[in-house]
Amino acid sequence: MDFLKTQSLFLSILICVRCVSICVFFVPFAFSQEIELEEITIKRVFLEISTEGIDYFSSERIKDFPSFSLEEIVDYSSSIDLRKRFTFGIQQDISLRGSIFEDSFINLNGIKINDPQTGHFNLELPLTSEDLEEIEIFKNSQKINFILKKPKEKGFLLKSSFGQHALWEKLISFNFPLKQIKNRISLEHKISSGARQDTDFEIYNSSFHSLWEKDNKEIEFLFGHTKRDFGADSFYSVKYPQQGEHADQRFFSLRAKFDNLNNTLYFRRHADKYILNRHNPSYYTNYHTTYIYGTKFEFDFYNDYFLSVDLGREKITSTKLDNHRRLRKGLSWGVKDRRIKDFIFDLFSGFDYYENWEYLENLHLGVGYFLKDNLKLRYSFDRIWRAPSFTELYYSDPSNIGNPNLGIQKSNNFEWGLDYFSDKLNLNFCFFLRDQLDTIDWVKNLPFDPWQAENIGDLNVYGFDFYSEIDFKNNYLKKVSLGYTYQNLDRKNPYSFSKYVFDYNCHKVVSNFEFNFKGISLNLIANFSKPIDRKEYLTFDLKIGKRISDFELFLEGINILNQDYEELKDIRGSPRWFKISFIYSF
Repeated sequence: MDFLKTQSLFLSILICVRCVSICVFFVPFAFSQEIELEEITIKRVFLEISTEGIDYFSSERIKDFPSFSLEEIVDYSSSIDLRKRFTFGIQQDISLRGSIFEDSFINLNGIKINDPQTGHFNLELPLTSEDLEEIEIFKNSQKINFILKKPKEKGFLLKSSFGQHALWEKLISFNFPLKQIKNRISLEHKISSGARQDTDFEIYNSSFHSLWEKDNKEIEFLFGHTKRDFGADSFYSVKYPQQGEHADQRFFSLRAKFDNLNNTLYFRRHADKYILNRHNPSYYTNYHTTYIYGTKFEFDFYNDYFLSVDLGREKITSTKLDNHRRLRKGLSWGVKDRRIKDFIFDLFSGFDYYENWEYLENLHLGVGYFLKDNLKLRYSFDRIWRAPSFTELYYSDPSNIGNPNLGIQKSNNFEWGLDYFSDKLNLNFCFFLRDQLDTIDWVKNLPFDPWQAENIGDLNVYGFDFYSEIDFKNNYLKKVSLGYTYQNLDRKNPYSFSKYVFDYNCHKVVSNFEFNFKGISLNLIANFSKPIDRKEYLTFDLKIGKRISDFELFLEGINILNQDYEELKDIRGSPRWFKISFIYSF
């Protein structure tokens, strides 16, 4: 996405260009040799240019976080409640400002990769931990974008980790050129006996990423693969604690950019084998395979304006859901990050066509006004919708019954915010409101009734976000940040029991303390949550690291005080887990 460049940014660029020009002019005469300059990357400052609330995790922050999987990093945003059925990215249900795991849009380099079978698989990323560059969380748009590192001409990384519960991780990643094409291959393996019975796992992640660049032209190819075999203790039913699952996902994308034209072809295949009793597979086993494929065409003109066309198809073959497919067509247009004097704004609107539901409108409007150069008021509005998943439509067993007559869920999202930003201090505060129509949930009236997928009506979710970050620069205490989100739902469940919608976080606080003493880095994160109907809990995560030349040594721990809590009703949270990592890179 092209972002607005302020006058100061333009001035900085002109100074850099001027200095480089002087160097290029005089160096040949002084030394009679060619000098290859390092690539200059200009980082985006979201607080300056955004017209909606954005939580942004840069590559530097991601590297400093204690994390056992890419998927878990987003839980360090106070706006996100990540329901971990187990750690290491085995299965993560994401709730963004009170939305359920089906409602958020998960993107990989701008391509939507939501699984049409069920949102339980949305955060199953086909990447290794060395592939991720940045994470953008667009809170009012309910969108999370995972951005990959670009391949380099050279570079090598070897990592090995050992930890509790027979944990062993291996990762190798290397960059290499093929003529003018930069390439990266990454391979990762994780295995553990699990923290308790039937939580053992084995994970394979791999990727191949190629990039050709010349002038304003790019051709990029990505292949990502993840294979996960694990014990799913009580994942879907506490009556069957010996569940097991085998998931396999492959993702391909090919992107070609020529000047203002950007076209991407993509294909995602996800296979899932679910076993109700892994010690007796013949008792009950389901097989599901989903496919998403399509093309996304973007045309930018006059720098700020754009036109986008998205054509895709979703398909499932399943022993339980039968075979289904549906076509999706989308058209949108608008303007990106335009500044006029003290105002900035962005706008896009369009229509999407889904088989069975015909045309659906979408809209985004963002406006910002600079009270001062570093103080901004902002407002954003988003009209979004989602189609029911294939599970919500067609699944049926004695405990759960889908509904093929479900309608589209729509919502109107509003946000009002105030941002302050400087070299040492960033602050932002905002109110939000989501007016959700024809909400989809699994509900029932009597305890022994099966869960039924229904459009349960309209509801409002409202609350506020607060975030502060202080940078102490060269002191032992490098940085302190605090994020707090409050949210409430103003409507009672029309049914006696709700499976997802009315189980939400009222309060979440995330505080982060970063230290550096004689080259030893320490990062301590406290994460407090108060669910509406479950006991509040406080967990601490820790990362300590030291770099010596090309070698790095890290000690990482999650839930280091071993807090006993529930991530979901009757689903125990992750216990204490420590690991030691050795990294060699150049």
